[in-house]
Amino acid sequence: MYDPLTNKQLNNQQGFPESYWSSTTSPINYAPLNSDVNANVVIVGAGYTGLSCAIHLAQQGVNNIVVVEANEIGWGCSGRNAGFVLPGSGRLGYKQLVDRFGLAPTHKLHDDFMSAIELVDTLAIKTKANIDKTELGYLKLAHSKNWFEKLKDSANYLHQEFNYDVEIISKYDFCHDYVDHKNVFGAIRYNNGFGINPLKLVNSYAEYATSLGVTIYNQSPVNQITKSGQQHSVNTEFGSVLADKLVIATNGYTPKGLNTPIKNKILPVLTNVIVTRPLTADELKRSNFNTHQVMMDTRELKYYYRLLPDNRILFGGRGAISGKDATKPKYANRLLSELKSCFPELSTITIDYNWIGWISVAFDQMPHIHKTDDDIFYATGYCGSGVSFSAYAGKLLSELIQEKDVVSPLISALPSLPFAQFRRTGQRFFYQYGRMKDWLG
Repeated sequence: MYDPLTNKQLNNQQGFPESYWSSTTSPINYAPLNSDVNANVVIVGAGYTGLSCAIHLAQQGVNNIVVVEANEIGWGCSGRNAGFVLPGSGRLGYKQLVDRFGLAPTHKLHDDFMSAIELVDTLAIKTKANIDKTELGYLKLAHSKNWFEKLKDSANYLHQEFNYDVEIISKYDFCHDYVDHKNVFGAIRYNNGFGINPLKLVNSYAEYATSLGVTIYNQSPVNQITKSGQQHSVNTEFGSVLADKLVIATNGYTPKGLNTPIKNKILPVLTNVIVTRPLTADELKRSNFNTHQVMMDTRELKYYYRLLPDNRILFGGRGAISGKDATKPKYANRLLSELKSCFPELSTITIDYNWIGWISVAFDQMPHIHKTDDDIFYATGYCGSGVSFSAYAGKLLSELIQEKDVVSPLISALPSLPFAQFRRTGQRFFYQYGRMKDWLG
C-alpha cells in the first residue's frame, strides 16, 4: 500500500479501495494533464480542501483555476473516511483550546466549527447532491465512569461559556433510547453533527467546481514543484501548470519526495474502517439499534461507528503504523472483536468491506491554514475530523489567496515535528501509552 513516508511519489492508475462507499458510488473521470498550461491558481489535490478552495475562488470571480489529482476524485481520504460531519476538528477539547488560544479566539474558533457544518449543508444543496445525510446528532460515548464525569463537565462548560447546548445522556437512557451498548457508561449528544456518504460528497464538489469553470485533471500525480521567476511550476509526467498561486491540498497523502512547505511537518496516520453485512430485523431488535446518529468514544485511540442506511454497521479505528502492514487481517479483526464486545447480540456478524486511509496529524494536534512568503498556500492537520472543517479551510484558503483579511486562530504555519525522522518510533510508543491509558479509564 502507498505510504507517504516511504514512497517518494504517489503513482496514478491506482484503483479505488473496495470500500462500501465505492460500491455505492461511481467515480468521476476527468482527462489527465497532457500538455503545458497556465493558470492563475493551481491546486494540488482534488479532495475536500482543494475542491472547496476552487469553488470559493470561482464564486468570487477568480478564473483560470486548475486542480490536479493523482488518481480519481475521492481516491484519498476524502473518499475513504467514515462520513462523520462533526462540530470540530483536531484533537483538543474546548478547555484545552481556551488554554492554548484564550477565550475570545476560542469563541471565534467555535463559530468557525459551526460555520463549517453549515457549509457542508450549503454546498450539498447547491450541488443538488444526495449525500445520504443521516438524522442529526453526534454522540460522544464515555468508555469509563471517570470519562462520563468529564463529558458532563464538558457539556456544562460548553453551555456556560459558549451558549452551546449539549445533551447529557445516562447509561440507562442511552441503552434504552439509542442502542444497547454493553461498554458505555453514559454519553453526551451534540445536536448538529450528522453522517454522509463521503464519496458522494466529494464527487458533488468536483461537479460543482467544473460547473463554475474550474478545470480538473485526473490521473496526474505531481512529481516536482519548482519556482519559475514569480510563478510556480507544477510538473506531472506528461504536462505542467505554471501559476501565480499554488495551493497544497494533499494532506495525509503528501508523498515523501514532493517539495512542499508541509514536508516533514505532519504525521500520516492510518485509519481502518470495516462495514458489516446488513443486520437482520431480529438483530436490530435484540441490539436495540434505534439510531443512525454518528458515535465516537472517548478513548485515546478512539473507535467510531454508525448504522448505515441499509442497516450495516460501519466501525472504525486506528490501523497499522506503516503502509506495508496496513492490510494485515489483525487490524480488521481487532475492529470486529471490539464491535462484538460492544454489541454481544451481534456475535455472528461478519465483515463485507474493509479499507484503509491516511489522515494527517500535526505536532500540536490542530489544523493549520497558512500562506508562505512565496505565495504557497496549504491547509492540513485535521486529525481525522476534517469532513466539515476541510471544506471551511478551503474557503479560508480562497480568502487568503484573494488577500482578504482572514481572522482565525488556525491561520498559522505548521509547527516543525521534532526528530521527524523518528516520528513512527514515537507513534509506536504513543499507541502503547494510549492503550494503557484507555485500559486504566
